[in-house]
Amino acid sequence: MSSALFAAKKLLRKELKRKLKNLTPETKKIENNIVAEKILNHAKYISSQNICVYVSLPEEVCTEEIIQDALKSKKKLFVPYFNKDDMFMVRIRDVEDYQGLPLDTYGVRQPRDYDEREQALATGIDLMLCPGLGFTQQGLRIGRGKGYYDNYLTKYEEHHGKMPHTIALAYSTQMLGELPITPSDRELDEVVCPL
Repeated sequence: MSSALFAAKKLLRKELKRKLKNLTPETKKIENNIVAEKILNHAKYISSQNICVYVSLPEEVCTEEIIQDALKSKKKLFVPYFNKDDMFMVRIRDVEDYQGLPLDTYGVRQPRDYDEREQALATGIDLMLCPGLGFTQQGLRIGRGKGYYDNYLTKYEEHHGKMPHTIALAYSTQMLGELPITPSDRELDEVVCPL
């Protein structure tokens, strides 16, 4: 990646983090509810049996309602497990399993025993809900800069020969006209936002 592109991404991430920090609790609540309702009524979500859902950080579109619905609907739910250099998507068996997950340093529920859990890479998935800092209507995204989701989707495609359907969840302030991208940035199928 060129130094100019790296600098542009770094500056954009800083600006997007500032915008997210400035969202009021009321705006977040309204937009979280709209996005969750759109997902829960989305034909792809309804028809999917194996889904990956991120466990939201405080500044991300909240996925709690979606996670609870997926578990109650008996879908196979996979959530991220992060180590320093990689991300795995591991199975959460039921609501009790989810609620029993320990909190990580960011206050997010994360499985501790990832190697003892069913992994989405082996099982296969129908749908993946992705976080990020900024998005375009065309499905481009900019994340936090670690490449976890881009790398996971590349690994998934190499393993399965196809991609799952991918949907980003976004607040309206995260929608942009364009993004600086590199060849390793993966385009998503859809972006669901309140607009």
